Amino acid sequence: MSYDAGRVSVECKARNMVRGVLGVVGGWIVWWIGFFLLARSLYFVWPAYAVAAHEFMTTGAGVFTAPMSLCNALFWMLAEIAAGWTAVVIGRRRESAWILAALLMVFLCFMHLYLEWDRFAGWYNFAVALPAGPAVLLGGRLAARFARPAAVMATSMP
Repeated sequence: MSYDAGRVSVECKARNMVRGVLGVVGGWIVWWIGFFLLARSLYFVWPAYAVAAHEFMTTGAGVFTAPMSLCNALFWMLAEIAAGWTAVVIGRRRESAWILAALLMVFLCFMHLYLEWDRFAGWYNFAVALPAGPAVLLGGRLAARFARPAAVMATSMP
């Protein structure tokens, strides 16, 4: 049986890349679902929030009061931290969090600083868009102690 260090290295790199991509995708899914689970949990303790959220989902009208919007901004930040943590744990590399942070920053800046600017209060748009990247990176940093390092193979034999 022969040992081909080059082939093993390429396979290892490909596996690491796939894990990194899966980390980004998994983080995005956790971010999206995480916010809605947190918001949905507020339905049970704050009925007025449930009414405002239902009206927003059906009509698209921004009817949230300032305290409701503050809760939403906090929920987005918590979901971003969880997304960064998930990306690093699945991807086993911090680069997954960096890529996810960039994607979320671009998406949320476009959505809240351009497309949705007139629907929500300015402070809320800034509170959702600007902390997105740093929150994802914080989650990735918190995951560093839980993530196993990715497999690395030597490219040549001694």
